[in-house]
Amino acid sequence: MKVYSLEGKLLHTYNNEYTRKTEELMQIYLTLHTDEGTNQNVFDVGTKGYVSVMPVRDGKDRTYEVDFFGSEKKKFWKYIPSDDESRFAFAEYLGNTDSLIILQVMKRKRLMSQKISSHIVGINFVTKKKIFDLDGDEDEFLLLPASIRKEKSSGNFIIAGTYFAKDANVGKDASKGLAIYVMNTKGEVLSKAYNSWEKDFSKYLHTSSKGKIDNVGYLFIHNMIQAANGKLYVVGEGYKRQASAGGIALKVLSTAAGASSSVGATKIVVTDMVVMTFDEKFKVTDAKIYDKTNNTATNNAISDFMSQHLIAMYLKGIGAFDYDFTTGDEDNDNFSFCFSDYVRDADYKGQTFNTIRFNGTKFTQDKMQMKSKASKLKIFPAKSGSVMILEYFKKDKRIDIRLEKIS
Repeated sequence: MKVYSLEGKLLHTYNNEYTRKTEELMQIYLTLHTDEGTNQNVFDVGTKGYVSVMPVRDGKDRTYEVDFFGSEKKKFWKYIPSDDESRFAFAEYLGNTDSLIILQVMKRKRLMSQKISSHIVGINFVTKKKIFDLDGDEDEFLLLPASIRKEKSSGNFIIAGTYFAKDANVGKDASKGLAIYVMNTKGEVLSKAYNSWEKDFSKYLHTSSKGKIDNVGYLFIHNMIQAANGKLYVVGEGYKRQASAGGIALKVLSTAAGASSSVGATKIVVTDMVVMTFDEKFKVTDAKIYDKTNNTATNNAISDFMSQHLIAMYLKGIGAFDYDFTTGDEDNDNFSFCFSDYVRDADYKGQTFNTIRFNGTKFTQDKMQMKSKASKLKIFPAKSGSVMILEYFKKDKRIDIRLEKIS
């Protein structure tokens, strides 16, 4: 990893070698084995530096490691859990506070076990110590967190995710709704709010008791913003399983030939964006669907067997969702949920950059056509009201960077 200043000066260079067995494990997670995939697993922790969360193989066991790369001064450390009885653990970065890295860790004692436990783990990146590991044993429901946000009025943080029945098997069972917890940096849960698909969200969306929204599918939570008006706004994206005509045909041909096929009879499609509004007590008060193109995320065999939650984790891991980022003012009076799309209109066919913008009173939507001759184009968050567009021209070996205003 190389850390640069805003003036383009190289500040620090870090080298972190992986063992051969870990390298083999990383190949299973395809996106981790590319430059783009690796960058998707590096996260900033404010001005102090960056962290990465990567899978690790230790003999027959599979676990994870957290690496910290300092930016203010050259400083590197590595955290690998050593007090875990589970032989198989998969960690996903949720977010950070001023001093904590928050992870969701899925654990099981056997590789093929259907009994999976969900943990919320907090690691202090200043002291390099694990502060808490919550398994939710005393909770009424089982929470699978998806996003965190620091609370505006205190040093606490808000954590949101789907919740399941206490004895649910997350490998195959459906969720019951969306839960929002408030926690402090000691790992103590200060409040809980549960919003069920069947009773609460059905007032605003055509949803089943299993959380499936008509024409949208299941919902994955990307991010949330606590606005200046005290309300919480949460953005999610739909995904659903559809029959794959090509996959079914290949399955039939493979079976007839006595062979196996890695192509699934179904495919996973990412669908529309959904923005939800919650009051000061984190009870849902509104939800709206924002249409976009349905894009096929994967049609391999896992789409035939994985559960609702495991599919969402897989889609996030391979970067299949269209959500990009959230940007806004420091006080969150104005903010935008941003996502990419690919349109096939009569007057334009190609990539678009889209914003769902809140101006303090209401939401509006805007779209930019991303016309470019670049070999690759990437959009990043920038100062309030703008985005940074990076274009790479392979033939000329040139990178162009510019700021573009968003309304």
